[in-house]
Amino acid sequence: MARFIGLKPFPALPVIEFETAGGLMDLHNMADLGDLTISPQRSTLTIRFVHYGKLRGSDAESHAVELEFGEIRDLKMELPADYEPRAAETLEFIVHREVSGPSYFDIDMGDVKCTLAAETLTLRVSDVNCPIDGHPS
Repeated sequence: MARFIGLKPFPALPVIEFETAGGLMDLHNMADLGDLTISPQRSTLTIRFVHYGKLRGSDAESHAVELEFGEIRDLKMELPADYEPRAAETLEFIVHREVSGPSYFDIDMGDVKCTLAAETLTLRVSDVNCPIDGHPS
């Protein structure tokens, strides 16, 4: 099973809310998807968001959030032929599955879908106020 860092492990159901030290973080209704980065050298896939709303222990109105899947393998991505960037602005859900040992994650971001095995899932939050356009001030 994957190690969860910065968030509590979640069941094998579609989830959009993640339990963190700062409270429940909704990455569907309260966040915009920024970008997705794959690092072959580090064996990671990182998804960046801007989360709008207060978190316990922070005075910021919005936050830069990273979900990093570490030690990834067996990565599959789908991008339709008629890809529309505006159809990939939101996390629809993540499902965590254990398949005879390793943890697999199904990630649905609208027009972008990923499936991968990962040893770790890390959530990082930066107390950076981000205006409505999603860029840190």
